[in-house]
Amino acid sequence: MRILMAHNFYQQFGGEDQVFLDESELLERQGHSVWRYTLHNDRIKTAQPLAIAGQTIWNHQVYQEIRSLIGQHQIQVAHFHNTFPLISPAAYYAAKAAGAIVIQTFHNYRLLCPNALFLRDGQLCESCLGKFLPLPGVQHGCYRNSKGASAAVAAMLATHRLAQTWTRQVDRYIALTEFARQKFISGGIPPEKIVVKPNFVTPDPGLGAGSGGLRAVCGAIGGREGG
Repeated sequence: MRILMAHNFYQQFGGEDQVFLDESELLERQGHSVWRYTLHNDRIKTAQPLAIAGQTIWNHQVYQEIRSLIGQHQIQVAHFHNTFPLISPAAYYAAKAAGAIVIQTFHNYRLLCPNALFLRDGQLCESCLGKFLPLPGVQHGCYRNSKGASAAVAAMLATHRLAQTWTRQVDRYIALTEFARQKFISGGIPPEKIVVKPNFVTPDPGLGAGSGGLRAVCGAIGGREGG
């Protein structure tokens, strides 16, 4: 297949970034043609806050670039890992308009919680779960400890809920666990759109020598505050 892999890298390299790299390489090893579209959050350091807030909701340049890339190479599937904040949900619309199937992996809870983690002050917090406008996250400055930055995230979420972006523009979501899948269903994502595909380790390390040869890796959905 002809696949676009798209990802907004964080300022500090982390798990989501590694998964994007590993999945892209795995697809290529399996014989698929892969194009990569990436942006990096280092741009935020020199950009105007209002410009970043606007791009978080809709990045016109990204829309044009992705639509052109998909059309030029006749890409069949566009798989997004992280679109926040620079790629923006405009990328889904671009991919759809160009005729590609749109897939989004849930690496964190950004669609349901401004800080993406369901944590506040070190405690579990689901105050924004199911809310059209996540005002508690703004009131508490949950994203980067800033009410202004949190308001920008909340505006993005509310805008695209109103536009039904999450239900109409994405064909399939990938959750890392069944627990995460149920959270997104509680947050309004149609259950038939969400499949579970855990992360993987490459290359395969094989079985360990201890505990009768049984090796287990425990993991959970995670993320950062846009780092």
